Amino acid sequence: MSQGIKVKVSDKIEGIVERETQNKVANRKEISVKLFHIGTGTPSRKEIKKAIAAAYNVGEDQVVVRKVSTVYGSGISLAKVNIYANKEDLAKYEPKYILDRDAGTKQKKGGGKGGKAEGQGGS
Repeated sequence: MSQGIKVKVSDKIEGIVERETQNKVANRKEISVKLFHIGTGTPSRKEIKKAIAAAYNVGEDQVVVRKVSTVYGSGISLAKVNIYANKEDLAKYEPKYILDRDAGTKQKKGGGKGGKAEGQGGS
């Protein structure tokens, strides 16, 4: 295991890999990265994805940021990231909403305001 890998997200944001696990069933690496961003906001998923891909010499399309959590005011975040060996396994194991979130696209939610269809009045 290669714990302690340094990840440079930007000039002001750096991280260190705290935990790395090889998941042979899903054909992926599951890593936890502690990100230090004192004085700046939480880094975006896109920034994290790019930095992890560069640190592990893989394509950005093989990296999925599962979760980013920050304690208010601390300037330290913990990111859970999966790195897949190929795109087929990524598509097979990652839920669509995670892939949409990771790509920066929003899913359209059902429903809406009200609850009555147009043209149906209650008067």
